[in-house]
Amino acid sequence: SGIPPADIWYNEHLVYTHVPSGFLLLDANNGTIINPSTFFKQRRIYYGEGGLFDTTWAAIILGKKKSDEVTGIGYHGKGGVVVSPPMTWFFDVTFFLSYPDKQVRILRYRDVYDRLELILPYFTYIWRGRYVDMFPVTDGNRTYWLMPLIIRLDASKVPWSKDHELIRFIGYSLIDVYDGEIKLLITGDDFLGKLIKNAYPDLLIKEFPEWLKYQTRFPEEVFEYQVEMFNIYHIEDPATYIQAREFYEIPKGVHVYYIIAQPPRFEKPEFIGLLSLQLRGAPGRNLAGFIVVRNDYPNLGEKIFYKVPIGSEVKLLGPSAAKEALERFAEFRKLRTLLENPRIGETILYQIGGYLVYVIPVYTSPAGGVVAQLGTIATVGAEFTGKYFIGLGSTPEESFNAFLRSLGGAAPIITKVDLYNLTISILKDFKLRIVYPEKINANLIFMEGNITYRSPELLKEDLSRFISSWVLERGLDRVLVWRLNDTINVGSIFSEKGVVELHYIRILSD
Repeated sequence: SGIPPADIWYNEHLVYTHVPSGFLLLDANNGTIINPSTFFKQRRIYYGEGGLFDTTWAAIILGKKKSDEVTGIGYHGKGGVVVSPPMTWFFDVTFFLSYPDKQVRILRYRDVYDRLELILPYFTYIWRGRYVDMFPVTDGNRTYWLMPLIIRLDASKVPWSKDHELIRFIGYSLIDVYDGEIKLLITGDDFLGKLIKNAYPDLLIKEFPEWLKYQTRFPEEVFEYQVEMFNIYHIEDPATYIQAREFYEIPKGVHVYYIIAQPPRFEKPEFIGLLSLQLRGAPGRNLAGFIVVRNDYPNLGEKIFYKVPIGSEVKLLGPSAAKEALERFAEFRKLRTLLENPRIGETILYQIGGYLVYVIPVYTSPAGGVVAQLGTIATVGAEFTGKYFIGLGSTPEESFNAFLRSLGGAAPIITKVDLYNLTISILKDFKLRIVYPEKINANLIFMEGNITYRSPELLKEDLSRFISSWVLERGLDRVLVWRLNDTINVGSIFSEKGVVELHYIRILSD
């Protein structure tokens, strides 16, 4: 490559020691980039996955006045081990040549998967050819990777096992992205959970942290496996089982998706995982039902199956049938000719206003570009009695209203939420002074993120996070509210060492 080996060594081990800016966050509703500091105060990642985390170790030369690290900000954590001369010379001869008298903090096993496999080899970190999915969480100050702890045991010698493995999800491991410290949070109370608790008492988090209760997610890998077992062993009648008449299967191309939704009999919207099922070998593409898994503690892992009775007059369309219905819809066929390079997105099942519907985004790529834009949104009725009901619109609200009109006007049209007054009402609950400025003069202005309105409960949670970080923790007792075009802005203004800073969020209608 033409780069001197000494420069490669210096860059790999002393400069690019970490990811300085953390995570890229996108608003799932509108695709806009969100400032990650809105959620994650600690964004410098020294322990991650892949790349240099996997292939190299990092070193911090102690006692140097100026840091070698990218961005020039030095590491002040407790990760790794401090090594003194002459042991540093034996570790790598370059330390003898360039830093013969310096202590060095060496960070090894920075890839989280390698790190856990070394310390906790009893768990599965690769599932069906890909890594078990971990994701970042935060306690408000520090950031952690949340890794599901999955145990897989060979059951081929167990009678009647049919070579099915014994799969157990027993909790999570929390890995500090800055220090690499590992903690265990065991949620299961079976034999395996108790065994791990007894083996690693020093790593245990004894009580489920309050801050983590709404950040958990039941692992997709385990959910899908358990559904595969349910598809066969839900049958209690021996004759039906032997005839294999009511076995289920996951439709081809369908996978678990996680959404905020309000399934039947749920009191409010909730973060759930959902998987559709159909009768095995059925000639049609209708669903036998769908199964959801709850993600928020203490309901983590609770599963609910919504079954369509065999022989019911009302059928539940499968994702492929809903997509075909959309493609045959005359209004959509006409619109499709006007879109450049149209592509139908995920076909996602929701319950909205008492109706089970598929919400299907349709994307367009103008001039053959690689950046997709939203062309239209389709709402397709999932409950089928012989006629398809479909609505199109530029927003979910507009699309669903069009769907309701296709029903013949029997259902009321959804009206827009008065988002401004709702925001004011929620802010009043925090007992803060609400100020309505006409003009704001600040030396520094920080947009901390966009909030897309989904429900009053979720809006309150989003506002609570902002107020906690930028109002209460600053010792302030007031919050600013102003409108700009169709956007509602909520902000906090204060002086930091004589510099006036404005931090604010934008609230957008869905």
